[in-house]
Amino acid sequence: MLISCTKKLADALKIEVIDVVPIKREPLYEWHANLFVFNRRKGVILMNNKTRFSVVLYGLTAEHFHQFKTIALSAIEQTFRAEGFTDDIILNYVRTSSQVIYAKSSDRSILGQINDVLYMMQYMEDYLPADDIYMIELSKQMSRTPMGKHVKYVYPIDVLKEELNKLG
Repeated sequence: MLISCTKKLADALKIEVIDVVPIKREPLYEWHANLFVFNRRKGVILMNNKTRFSVVLYGLTAEHFHQFKTIALSAIEQTFRAEGFTDDIILNYVRTSSQVIYAKSSDRSILGQINDVLYMMQYMEDYLPADDIYMIELSKQMSRTPMGKHVKYVYPIDVLKEELNKLG
């Protein structure tokens, strides 16, 4: 799995990100990630490059950033499970994603869509603040919001279902 980080997130993770993206890639296993602060608490939005499906983490501490790879995969797994995907599909995706590489953010359109999600989140007071870092219901809500992808608008959950069903 490739996670393209913004500079703010890379600094919070205390990691060096690679400049060059690997040549052989599968966009379904690529995510962009951005750090945000809301009510003085840190959070991260992960957005899948191919489907624009979002996973939101909120209330992260320094300890969470040390375990970010594990937490990100767990958040993706839990959100997929809440969306009703089968255990086989989830296990296949997580197994394929177990090796994580960090790169610099590279797609301005995805970063713009992440900013759109952040803007929408400001008006979702029912979800934030929360006690759990895994914002599953908020992630589900964001994936049912139309996103522009190429020429038309799509619902990220529909694109994700289509892509994951192709895998197995």
